[in-house]
Amino acid sequence: MLLYRGGNLRPLFESAVLLNRVERRENFFFSDYTTYHLGGRAKAAYFPSNLVEAKTVYDYLKKSGENFFILANGSNLLASDSGYDGAVLCTKKLKGVVRVDADTLFVLSGTSAGSLLRYCECNGLGGLEYLAGIPATIGGIACMNGGAGGRYISSNIISVRLYNGKDFVLSNKNCNFTYKHSTMRDINALICGVFLSVFPDSPQNIKAQVGRYLSKREFHPKGYSCGCVFKNPSGMSAGAVIESCRLSGYGSERAFVSPKHCNFIINNGATAGEVKALIDSVKRKVFNCLGIVLEEEVILLGDF
Repeated sequence: MLLYRGGNLRPLFESAVLLNRVERRENFFFSDYTTYHLGGRAKAAYFPSNLVEAKTVYDYLKKSGENFFILANGSNLLASDSGYDGAVLCTKKLKGVVRVDADTLFVLSGTSAGSLLRYCECNGLGGLEYLAGIPATIGGIACMNGGAGGRYISSNIISVRLYNGKDFVLSNKNCNFTYKHSTMRDINALICGVFLSVFPDSPQNIKAQVGRYLSKREFHPKGYSCGCVFKNPSGMSAGAVIESCRLSGYGSERAFVSPKHCNFIINNGATAGEVKALIDSVKRKVFNCLGIVLEEEVILLGDF
């Protein structure tokens, strides 16, 4: 017999029903869900398809006391070969764009940069073209204050809607955006969506600007990577710093510093441990050569 003291059983029943509807994968490997194609197994992964499901999963994992990691597109993550001792809440299915008013969009966190820009082009809304080609979701870009060409998404963010057991909103100011960082990196909360400022523009002009940004990214190295591994030191390019220390191509056949862009480390059949060892070696050599301490941009998950 189930005994429950404290009132209505309906909320508990509804949560259980919702949780059972969420896609759950036991056989989850980070190597299948990161651009590095590296990383071991998590205990389980949940793929909610809407915000109600996402909040239900968040509440369930929080109340269970189990470790859990919120994963977006996995484009800035190096997960350990030994995996992660916990569960994963993946936001990739939380997709959608709503036009709030003439110059404001609400974008669900799992929406890709590419699909957002297609929406903007179709609806004649400019100001976000610099996101073209970034292999990430809007929630991930907001969390990392990502961008390109000297522009960062913080310049378009009005506010961010989050959930940590209750809904709350952080204004742009309270996100405390700095270079490749925001408050969202420091708190355990689910990014539900982002309010972004845009402006009217012609679809032709938007398409042309997107094309220009994409053409600049054609020169990025090919192969499995997380993009730039290190943050740029003040007033300098991390890639140029690494190259000046004669580390172009440094590493092994399995994991190496890309000669095309020295802030990329390419996985060519390596383990996550080998990539992490190469990251550490590059940091040491740059410090010994120039006295510069490089700081990782890539997020490290698990034990290395």
